[in-house]
Amino acid sequence: MDAKCPECDKVAILDDEVTSVKCPHCGFEAKYDDYLNLMRQKVGELAENFQFDRPGF
Repeated sequence: MDAKCPECDKVAILDDEVTSVKCPHCGFEAKYDDYLNLMRQKVGELAENFQFDRPGF
């Protein structure tokens, strides 16, 4: 199964047992739970920094 690498944003590999994520592009490796926490942090940062595109302002 594929996953998004939090380091290089390319396609990483989630193993069949759903226990670890590895990126063949940059070498990122993490346990699945740690990967989920990293991705939650990234989503939180994106939400905090989001600005609506408001024409005219």
